[in-house]
Order: sequence, then C-alpha cells, then structure tokens
Amino acid sequence: MQYTYAVLGAGRQGIAAAYDMARWGDARRVILADRNLEIARRAAERVNALIGKGTAEPAHLDVTDLKAVEQLLTGVDACLSAVPYMYNLDITSAAISAKANVCDLGGNTDIARQQHTLDAEARKAGVSVIPNCGDVPGMGTSLMVLAIELLDEAVDVYMWDGGIPQKPRPPFDYLLTFNIAGLTNEYAEPAVFLRDWKVSKVETITEVETI
Repeated sequence: MQYTYAVLGAGRQGIAAAYDMARWGDARRVILADRNLEIARRAAERVNALIGKGTAEPAHLDVTDLKAVEQLLTGVDACLSAVPYMYNLDITSAAISAKANVCDLGGNTDIARQQHTLDAEARKAGVSVIPNCGDVPGMGTSLMVLAIELLDEAVDVYMWDGGIPQKPRPPFDYLLTFNIAGLTNEYAEPAVFLRDWKVSKVETITEVETI
C-alpha cells in the first residue's frame, strides 16, 4: 500500500522530512507546499534527485488561508507542518476537516495544549493529531522515555539540547536550522520541567548549569 503525504513548509526541516517520507514511507506522492513556489520547486527537485524518482511535487500554499490548506490536505493520508509554531493550531483544525492525519514540529507548549482540546474532533474524523514532533520536545523526549523504560528504575534524567556547530562562526557561534521565531520563543516563555512527579514552570535563562 502506498500513501500520499504533504509537507507544509519547504525549508531545511521540510526537505529532510519529505526525503524520509519519499525514501522510507511507501510514498505514492509527497507534496512539498510553500508560500514561495520557486522554493517548493527547488525542494521537490532536490528530494527527487536524492531518491532517483519523481515522488515529490511542489505546491503553492499560504498556510494562513485555511480553506486552501483544507483543500490541499483533502485526499492526503498524513501531513507534517514544518512551518513556524504559531500556525499549527489552525493547520490542525484544517487537517481534521480534511480528514488527514497531522503532526508538527511544535515549539510552543501553550499551542500544543490547545491542540489537545481538539481530541474529540480528531477522533470523530478518524485521524491522529500528534503535536511537538520536532527535536526537543519530540525526538529528544521520545529517546528519554525509551531510556527510562530500559532501566529498572530511573532517579533523575537530564537532557541537553543545542545548536552548536562543528565550526562556530561569530558573533553567535550558533547554527540556526529552523525558523528563528521558534528559537526566540524558547527564551520568551517559561520552560516546562517535570520535577518530583509534578509539572512545573521555570523561567528561562535561569538555573545555569556547567556542562
């Protein structure tokens, strides 16, 4: 059985995700949608060159036009939102209306919680909604849970994450691999910790640790 996928946002993360879908996801089609059609075209061409066949195709899409999002996602089996976090709640609603499974790269806890309130609608539509599937939260937290499950007992779990390049360049010595709004958001709102079995909020850029 083959599937039709859609990736909203044809930046670095979107291209990487589309490649994985096309290579490993039994894909019939992978639609790479972006507000800049030329960027979407180049992204689809790159994916197709890497996999050696024409599975990826470009599409023009403004994710603030929810009717257009719903139309694009109608008939799609699964969608990844690789656009900045502030659009994910509306994209989730559009995906549910289109009866398409959806996940996103997350980046904002409050928006993810609002997405959780759409659970009943998603169940009624028969689709899955999985927010916060980026680096951390996402892959990092999944690996953390796996590590805990492999142990008899876990006392403390520490997780560090960052974007330190192999060859740092001033002035920031940092490698930005996703939209800058997602990065600055991480410093603008409290961080969510699990301490003593309770969810707690901690102000960012506090409790500095030496690594």
